[in-house]
Amino acid sequence: MSTPGFVEPDIEAMTAALDAEARKLDDQGGSLAWGIFRRGGPARTVNADVPYRIASMTKSFTAAAIGFLAADGLDLDAPFGELLPEIADTSIADRTCRQALTMSTGFTKDDPWADRMEAMTPAELADWLHRGAIACAPSDTGYEYSNLGYALLGMVAEAATGRTFTEIVSAEVLSPLGMERTGFDHTDFPDLAPGHRVDLNGGLHPAELTGPGVFSPIGGVISTVNDIGTWMDAHLDALEQLDTYAPGSRSRILTDNQQPRRTMEIQKSDHHAETLSYGYGLETRLDTRFGRVVCHSGGYPGYGSHMRWFPDLGVSIVVLGNTTYYPAQRVVQDALDHGWGVATGRDDVAVTRSTTSAPVPRYPAAQAQIDTVMTAANFVIDFDDTVAEAIFSMNMDLDEPRDERRERFARWRAEKQLDRPFTEADLAMVSPLRGIVTVPGTADAKSTITVGLNHLGEVQAITLSR
Repeated sequence: MSTPGFVEPDIEAMTAALDAEARKLDDQGGSLAWGIFRRGGPARTVNADVPYRIASMTKSFTAAAIGFLAADGLDLDAPFGELLPEIADTSIADRTCRQALTMSTGFTKDDPWADRMEAMTPAELADWLHRGAIACAPSDTGYEYSNLGYALLGMVAEAATGRTFTEIVSAEVLSPLGMERTGFDHTDFPDLAPGHRVDLNGGLHPAELTGPGVFSPIGGVISTVNDIGTWMDAHLDALEQLDTYAPGSRSRILTDNQQPRRTMEIQKSDHHAETLSYGYGLETRLDTRFGRVVCHSGGYPGYGSHMRWFPDLGVSIVVLGNTTYYPAQRVVQDALDHGWGVATGRDDVAVTRSTTSAPVPRYPAAQAQIDTVMTAANFVIDFDDTVAEAIFSMNMDLDEPRDERRERFARWRAEKQLDRPFTEADLAMVSPLRGIVTVPGTADAKSTITVGLNHLGEVQAITLSR
C-alpha cells in the first residue's frame, strides 16, 4: 500500500537492524520489545505482550481524551485559570488547553524533574505553581516541549468530569479499542519489564517505580508492542475513514491530533529532507522518502520508547526498551534509514542529518538564574555538597547518586584538563532556564556543559558533552 514517489523501507533490513539492537541491550542486561506492522499483512514482533512503561508516548492518549471532552463542550481556548480556579493567580493561568496540547505555552522542557513527579497530587502541583513558575517565552511564539502543560490538561479533565484522569482514558480511549494490556498502575502489571538505571561504568540498577498522580498524563501509561500496534492502527484507520469524519467522532479526534500545528525543525541530509511539527500529543513529519510520518518518543527513569507510522505506506513501527531514556527514537530512525538504503540499492549510504530549529523568542535570564547555572557548571571543577543541597531539584540524586556524579565530573575534568573555574564569559544562556558553558580552548571540539533548570529555577540536569 505505497503511494507512487515514496519508498517502503525493506522490512528484512529493518528486522535485522532491530535484532542487532536487541542483542546489544540484552548483552547489557536489559530487554527490547519491538514490532513492525503492515496494513493487511503479517506483523514482525519481539516480546510483543510484555508490558513496558511507554513514557511520553502517553501524551497521545492524553490528547485523545481531551478531544472527547472538547466534543462534549470543553473550551480548548479557555484560560487554565478559568478552568482551574485554584491556579488563577499563577504565571501559567492565562495559558490554554490548546496551547498545552501543541507545546506552545512558553513553559520549557522539564523532563528530568517532571519524570519524577508522577505521584504528586493536584493540590501539591497548585501549591508548587504558587511558588512562582518561570515562563521562558510568551505563549504561541514557538515550540517549547513542556510536561507541565500536559499535567494541567489532566487536572482540567478531572475538574470537567469529576472522574480521575486514568478512569477517563481507560473508559474513553483504551476500552473501546480493546487495549486490555494498557493502563497506568504498575501494580496491575506483575510481568512489567523491570526498568534499569545505567551507572557510570555501564552497570544496571533497578529503577524506582512511581504510581498514578497529577503527572500521569505526561508519561504514566504502561503498554505492550501489540497494544501500541492497535493504537497506531487506530490512527491510520482514522485517516482513511473520512466518511465518518463528524465532529466528536473517534476518527475526527484522532485525525485532528495528527495534523501539524507548531513547527519544530527541519532535518536534511544529502538524501532527504523532513519537516517536523507538533500536533496534539503527536509529532508529525513530512519526509521526502516516506511521505507523511506521525510519531512520538518517550523517556523515563528505567525506560525509553518510540512509535512511528507512515500513512502513505501503511507501515508502523514501535520500539520499547528498559533502560533510563533508552534511545528508541535513534534505534527506529537508524532501522528506517537502513531499510530505505536497502530498498533503494544504497545500503552503504549513511544518512547524516543537519538540523535547523524553528526560532523561538525567549525572555532574558535573570541574574539569579545565571548564577545558578554558573554554580552548577563549576561543580565539575569543585563539587560542593552543601551548595548542591541548596540548588539541586529533587530528581538529581535519584537520577544519579552523588558519588557517581562526582566521579563522572572528575573523569571529565581530567580528560579536558580543566584547571580553573568557569566565568560568565564562557556562558551562553539560551533561555532563562538553560545555559551552555563552553570550555575555553576547546571551541573546535565543542566541549560544553549544559545546565537545565526546572520551572522554579532549581538545577534539574547537568550534561557534559563527550
